[in-house]
Amino acid sequence: MVRFLALAAAGLAGFTTAASAADLPSRAAPAPAPEMLVIPYAWSGFYLGVNAGYGFSDNRHRPVCAPACAPTPALDTDGDGFVGGGQLGYNQQIGRFLGGIETDLQYSDIGRTVGGTAAGAVSYTAAQRLDYLGTLRARVGLVMDRVLVFATGGLAYGDVRSAQTIAFPGAAYAVASTRTEVGFAAGGGVEYGFTPNLTGKAEALYYDLGRRTLAGPATPPAGLVRGARFESAGVVARAGLNYKFNLF
Repeated sequence: MVRFLALAAAGLAGFTTAASAADLPSRAAPAPAPEMLVIPYAWSGFYLGVNAGYGFSDNRHRPVCAPACAPTPALDTDGDGFVGGGQLGYNQQIGRFLGGIETDLQYSDIGRTVGGTAAGAVSYTAAQRLDYLGTLRARVGLVMDRVLVFATGGLAYGDVRSAQTIAFPGAAYAVASTRTEVGFAAGGGVEYGFTPNLTGKAEALYYDLGRRTLAGPATPPAGLVRGARFESAGVVARAGLNYKFNLF
């Protein structure tokens, strides 16, 4: 009887211990870390902005004479100056590639006046100035998230002032022109997206506005200047900011 009671007590104690263990909270597995959703930078959409920089012209001036220009040498009217203005454009991104179009217009004070004295007491001056420069260009580029590397090219136009004066003893002959010249522009650059709507860019453009011959006096003395031929080209380096209107 005593032995039976001892076995019953031991069984009851074991049952109580097992029940207590079952009531203890179980250790749960740690929750998985949340996945970070990375949204790629979107370049598609319209944009507008401002730009400023510096330009360097590669201009040439050639007197037009009959039959030769011995008293008046050819002159380089290379100049430099500030440029600044605004741009408007549209981008379309397909994967890592981008295509678009951009137009811009900027003020310019790129210009120079040169002169001197030649044999026979002949003095001469030549001047050229670019008052504004505008372009309408296609852009193609490679997108690396927030970085865009692009090439660009298209139409260029600008207001070019050209003048030449040749002074001989007792007489002077002058030609001058101010008109809008049309040519082409090409270049490239890099653009970076600071925020979903704000980007900054740096670019360089080569422009060529062609050549023009200005007629001089109808009946100059033989061998003297009858006019001038001007060439207008150069490079513009500039930085800009764009505000982008996202399509999505």
